[in-house]
Amino acid sequence: MLDYRISWDLGGGTYEYLQSGVTSTSYTTTVTLSPGVTYKFKVEARNSFGFSIQPSNEVTIIAATIPNAPTLL
Repeated sequence: MLDYRISWDLGGGTYEYLQSGVTSTSYTTTVTLSPGVTYKFKVEARNSFGFSIQPSNEVTIIAATIPNAPTLL
């Protein structure tokens, strides 16, 4: 295995490449995510023959939001 390519869906149903050449099994994006928005990610592995035929299973996250102030004190 040489590296990975990460794709993401910003909610429109179409995946775009976010990052390629990732050599670690973890990745932190530097793109600013919008609070409360659902994002979907997929990963493809690449070796000397090329990228995998099928991407990984889809992973879905919801970007964190600032919580409301407590009301019962």
